[in-house]
Order: sequence, then structure tokens, then C-alpha cells
Amino acid sequence: MLELTTLTLFIGYIIYLRYYADQRTNAQKEAERLKEGIHLYTNGQFGEALSYFNQAIAAEPKASVAYLYRARIYRALGDSSAAIIDIDRGKSYDDTVADLHLESGQIHYERGDYQAAFLDFDKAVFHAHGDEAEPYHWRGLARQRLHQDEASRQDLERADALMHKAQITVPTVQPTQQAFFDRAFLLHMGLIFLSSLLLLFIIKRSPVIHWPYLTAAISAVSIGFLEPRKGWALALQQAVTLWVGYTFATGAATLSSQREVEVFSLYGSIGLTFAGSLLGSVIKRAQG
Repeated sequence: MLELTTLTLFIGYIIYLRYYADQRTNAQKEAERLKEGIHLYTNGQFGEALSYFNQAIAAEPKASVAYLYRARIYRALGDSSAAIIDIDRGKSYDDTVADLHLESGQIHYERGDYQAAFLDFDKAVFHAHGDEAEPYHWRGLARQRLHQDEASRQDLERADALMHKAQITVPTVQPTQQAFFDRAFLLHMGLIFLSSLLLLFIIKRSPVIHWPYLTAAISAVSIGFLEPRKGWALALQQAVTLWVGYTFATGAATLSSQREVEVFSLYGSIGLTFAGSLLGSVIKRAQG
């Protein structure tokens, strides 16, 4: 039973780590896979890029980013009708890609269909989570054409503010990569070690599983809030501290009934550590 539990926890951790350490969107992952074709498009090699994305779509017909870039190529070659068809296909597979809405909005804007353009730009702003300047800029232009002067002014000002912020922050962030074990992370490691010792004490003292589970859940969610991207390492630290501390330091209870409660509390707390830290990370990122 112990071997099966250990194996289950190990497999669960591999799955957990896979989705915790890499929380990119599907579109971002697709763009990484298609970077060779994107590079061809960016360099103006439209013939080679078109051939690349034709093959990519044939191999993976639901790749929304491939449709996006093939649409951009068609648009660059003057075929906006073919571009719209590909954009609509891309949206049908993943409607959350902001650039798909931005691209179709620009085509509608060029055709003078400002209401349709506005709706596309509005979706682009929404799916970009309000963090990108270009959707605000284009929505502001569409609102100008629709005589929504005050809303247009607000959008254009927001776009300018985001562009100004990007010009300030990007040069200072790009040259150096932040160390994994920075001062804040080391401090958080110390806090999690102390909370792990407290949780281990509760596991040993509690006659029921509810108090350890509650403490583990609170600690785990705190991990996600403290380190939204590196919290998996803190979760692993807490899990190892609990298991090593229980196995080699405190030892199991002599009474079988209490020992059973302790084992359930221990492994349940380890599972909650991983699940809760992931949940805390998602909540923290959603808050901005």
C-alpha cells in the first residue's frame, strides 16, 4: 500500500510540475513550435513562410496560431478575403487569441466597416487582459470613426501609457535574468520550512485529520501567492520536509489507530500542498 501511494504521489507530482512550471497559454506554446515559420514571416520571406504554414496546418489542422500567420501572409500579399477565412478558422479553434481579433478588426477597419472592427478590437482588448497597447490603439481609432469621442480619447491615452511603460520597463528587464535563488525566494524557503515543522507537529498531535488538512491547505495556497512561478519548488520542499521529518525524526505512533490517522494526515497534507500551491498560483496570476 505504501509503495502504491508513493508511486501515485510521484506520478501526480510529474503531472503537477508539467502544468505548474509551464503555465503558458496554448497559443504561446503553438507560437514556440512555429517559431521557424514566424521568423520567415517576420523577415518578409512570404513564399517560404506560406509553404511552412501550409505544412503546419496540414499536420495540425486546429493550430490557431498557424492560421493567424497564414492570414497575415495573405494580407501582406493583398488577399484580405483569404486572410479573413483563415482568421475565422483560427477563431473557431481558439477564440482567446487576441491577435486573431486584432487582425480581423484591422481588415474590417480598412474596408470601412467600423462597427465590426470595433467589436473585434474590443475582443482583442479583453483577451489581451488589458496589457497590450495595440488593441487599445485600434479600438480608439474605431471609436473615433463611430463618433465615440470620449471613449476614443480614453483608449488612445491608455495605449500611449502602455507603450510608454513598455519603453521604460523592457530595457531594464532584458539584459539580466533574475536568479532562481534570489533573496526573496530564500526568505520564502525559510518561512515554508517553519510552516512545515508546524504542520508536522499538528499531524503528530491531532486526533483527527481535519486540522492537518486545514493547515496544509492554508500553507499551500500561501506558497502559490508567495511564488506564483517558483512555488512548485517550495511545495516540493514542504512535501520532502514533512515526509523526512515524519519518517526519520518523529516516527510513527505506537497505537495502530493513531498511526493510521497520522499516515492519512501526512499523505493528505502532501497532496494538498501540491494542489493548493497550484491553486494559489493561478489566483495570484489572475489578480495581475
